[in-house]
Amino acid sequence: MENLAKVQEDVQPVLEYGLIAGDMEAGFAVIIAGERYEAVEAVSCLIRPEHGDTVLLSFAATGRCYILSVLERPGGKLASKTIAMDGQVNLHIRHGGLNIAAAETLSLTSEQKIAIAAEDLGIDARKGTARIEEFSFFGRMLRSQVETVTHIADTVDTIIRRTVQRLTSSYRYIAEHEEIQSASTRMLVEGTLTMQTQNTMHTAEGHIKIDAEQIHLG
Repeated sequence: MENLAKVQEDVQPVLEYGLIAGDMEAGFAVIIAGERYEAVEAVSCLIRPEHGDTVLLSFAATGRCYILSVLERPGGKLASKTIAMDGQVNLHIRHGGLNIAAAETLSLTSEQKIAIAAEDLGIDARKGTARIEEFSFFGRMLRSQVETVTHIADTVDTIIRRTVQRLTSSYRYIAEHEEIQSASTRMLVEGTLTMQTQNTMHTAEGHIKIDAEQIHLG
């Protein structure tokens, strides 16, 4: 029992307060009571230490020094803080949800890929901007309700099996050429159909039929 107690005393860590004096090749330089030591971050130390921080240190029996946590930082509570980790990091919430809120800017940045998967996705913003070099959308149904749409594009290629538009008024202004190719075309106008051109040419391989109560030419 005495030997066991002696072993336990030897392995008990010693806690100290220290001051971060700068970075070193394998960790940080810390000052304790005027003495300089080399310390490394413990895995549980989430806030990355910076020069001038007051930290809690743990000295192992082997002489290894660990930074357990950052206690104080010059600048107080509003000073900038960095959470830095190496390797793969997973955050798993077993029960309940996760809420991330920021009083100012919230940014997500990845050098490779950002993936979002959910049963229901909602985005609510007063103003938004998206810059995507290549964009693909696959969906079964799309509903859109907007008041004004401004679309500027150099080239648009659209392949649709069927499209239906119900408009109150429609205007198209084409500066150069417009061409329509179809197997058949039908136009139904309840009121007046007005066509004004500089030159008009109708060509048919079969018949051309004009049927009206009155026809005025000239």
